[in-house]
Amino acid sequence: MQLRHIGYLAFYLLRPVFWPEIRRKVWSKLRRLLWRPVDETAAEVERTAATDWCAEHAVSWEEALGRLGLSRPDGTLESLFPVQVTEARERLATCPVQLGGAGNLDLLYAICESQAATRVIETGVAYGWSSLAILLSLQNRTGARLFSVDLPYFNLRNDRWVGIAVPPYLREPWQLFRMADREGLPRALKAAGRIDLAHYDSDKSAAGRRFAYRLLWQALHPGGVLISDDVGDNLGFRRFCEEISQEPVIVRQAEKFQGILVKSPP
Repeated sequence: MQLRHIGYLAFYLLRPVFWPEIRRKVWSKLRRLLWRPVDETAAEVERTAATDWCAEHAVSWEEALGRLGLSRPDGTLESLFPVQVTEARERLATCPVQLGGAGNLDLLYAICESQAATRVIETGVAYGWSSLAILLSLQNRTGARLFSVDLPYFNLRNDRWVGIAVPPYLREPWQLFRMADREGLPRALKAAGRIDLAHYDSDKSAAGRRFAYRLLWQALHPGGVLISDDVGDNLGFRRFCEEISQEPVIVRQAEKFQGILVKSPP
């Protein structure tokens, strides 16, 4: 074992909050090796089915806002906040590790603004681009808060770089739970109470989606919005839509898709 691997292992073993996720990962790997190997063909068939379904229903983010009955801001996030976006890019340039992409920030900001959201949950932070978009909206509303859940990458030890896009002056209403969804999401939802907006961008497995979607949907108040990234990866999002009998809006962003659900009154 290389020295850096020992360092990675020590980093997580010395933090008990990560132990449940370590057990899950070890058990999953053993199960695949010994009893249930991944069927790559079946996984590819499902991925193709999900992508085709998304492509069939996909619209632009501007059209999505219209379908949802939401207003569009006067500009993009970058045109509205050029200084904050430029400074975020400058901070990212100092980051030595490669994290996830920015996602559809214009869509996220527009929905947050249109909902006049004051309680927002997000899963998956990475550089913190989505956190920045949300917090730039929340700063205009007294008492508004963002609750984020993020598990540092096991192979990168990127904990110190999580959320680097967010400047210090926007961090006061932001609470970050540095743990896996299974432990962090229940804690974040307990802290938040009823929520206006949920942005899901963490565990993209079907099982991970199933766990998180149900909790987030239950916590949303009527009229609240659930946004999920990368819904073309598998059929998890489509199956959840069918489970709750809700029609989604699918947004295309380059080769990826976001799914949006608005919670109807009971």
